[in-house]
Amino acid sequence: MKRKVYATQLSYEVPNAEKDSAKKVILNLEYLLKSLRKCSEYMDIIYIPFKNQQNIDPAEIFKSRASLRRFRDELIEKFNLFKQHAFRCFVLFQPFNFDTNVIKLSKSFVSSITDMEKQVNRLAELFDNLESTDFSTTLIKSIDNIKKEIAEFDQLITDRITEHFESNVLARTWVDGVSEKLQEKIEKQIPSSIKLVNDREKALEEKDKK
Repeated sequence: MKRKVYATQLSYEVPNAEKDSAKKVILNLEYLLKSLRKCSEYMDIIYIPFKNQQNIDPAEIFKSRASLRRFRDELIEKFNLFKQHAFRCFVLFQPFNFDTNVIKLSKSFVSSITDMEKQVNRLAELFDNLESTDFSTTLIKSIDNIKKEIAEFDQLITDRITEHFESNVLARTWVDGVSEKLQEKIEKQIPSSIKLVNDREKALEEKDKK
């Protein structure tokens, strides 16, 4: 019985439609991570200066309130665009709802973005009180929390979700990855001895036809 079950598993081939869907998932997840990394890089515009000089006079911070709030609004816009694309990725997961692992990963995906959104909202709220004496300290801590959420989300996508689709749907291995990076296709080489035999057989077949 065990042998029959094992043989059935070996003979099962993933339909092309599922493979195409999996490729779309992976491609969109790559784009999603790029957009999230842009958000992280954008935060560095304010994060690095404040971290390098934390004892900034609150009065000076308040004078820059217009540019600081423009930064906040731009960050919120970038994060909202990220969430829109995240929703598209979530929709692309749906054809794989028969897979319990995808269901679990999908829930982790949603939960991770929800946690990230909470941290971004907390950061945005800080800009309503720029005259606070601990604005700089709280700002740095808040961005650190967001960056931590981003790193965990990146790991979820790279190490778990993408890995699952590549290994279990596309059946890709490290060989495929190296081949793609080098833009080479690994072809099976026919031994020269066998090639000579094949050539001889073809020559004899052509001779018989004549």
